[in-house]
Amino acid sequence: MSELNLKKNEVIKGWAKYYLTAEVNSGFERLTAPAFSYGMSAILSKLYKEDEEEYKKALQRHLMFYNSEATWGSVIFGMTCALEEERAIMLQEGAGSEELEASADMISNLKVGLMGPLAGIGDTINHGMLRPLLLSMFIPLAAEGNWLAGVGPLLIWGVAITFLAYTLVTKGYTLGRKSVVSILKSGKLNQFIKTASVLGLFMMGALSSTYVKLVTPISWANAVGEKQLLQDVLNKIFPNILPLLVVFGIYFYIKKSGPKYVRILVSILVLSVVLSFFGIV
Repeated sequence: MSELNLKKNEVIKGWAKYYLTAEVNSGFERLTAPAFSYGMSAILSKLYKEDEEEYKKALQRHLMFYNSEATWGSVIFGMTCALEEERAIMLQEGAGSEELEASADMISNLKVGLMGPLAGIGDTINHGMLRPLLLSMFIPLAAEGNWLAGVGPLLIWGVAITFLAYTLVTKGYTLGRKSVVSILKSGKLNQFIKTASVLGLFMMGALSSTYVKLVTPISWANAVGEKQLLQDVLNKIFPNILPLLVVFGIYFYIKKSGPKYVRILVSILVLSVVLSFFGIV
């Protein structure tokens, strides 16, 4: 094995430095590039220890503008380690300047080309699906005042995304530039998204039936003079039909007019006050 070959613990240590500082030093000029370069610094120091100029150029290469979702972007970090290792071996074996320059351009271009799509995947799955789903699971506990509702999501979320990022960085380093293509073509990502979507619908349905409350006090006297409640009649025909109509009404409004949440909240408040004033609900 060449002395330039990276060890797994070196890659993981570099990734950990990047992952823990991705949002610490973030500016509009470079965004998370300083954290990426910081994570790569020890790795590049080993790969280019015989050539200080190449080491400086490599650091500058990874200080160029970079921004991606840190968890799913971990695959880019692993892939970059593999490509820099490949380039360092080419340099040691006496590759020409044009070949080395092409290799450096490829590393930069792959980072730029992949950071957007992977950021989209990470934001959609992690922050648009998994996090709301996880929080929704603890809403009943929060409603009961259980302290686990405040601690549980943080612990589960931290462990889960760290494990996911660790898996992605190791896969990125093992497969190199083929890693992202392998992940996207495997079909497992789409299966995961569909599974999470179905589970999310179950959770939203359960939460809606539990926390959306609407009853009507409307009543009348029947033929024998007994008080008859409209709510009792509705419950015999279709239990909880009023909360269901509210949920579907908001759903169809969002589908037709878009996620205008402030308007929806104000409308619910106004309708609640007006209908309550007239004794309808």
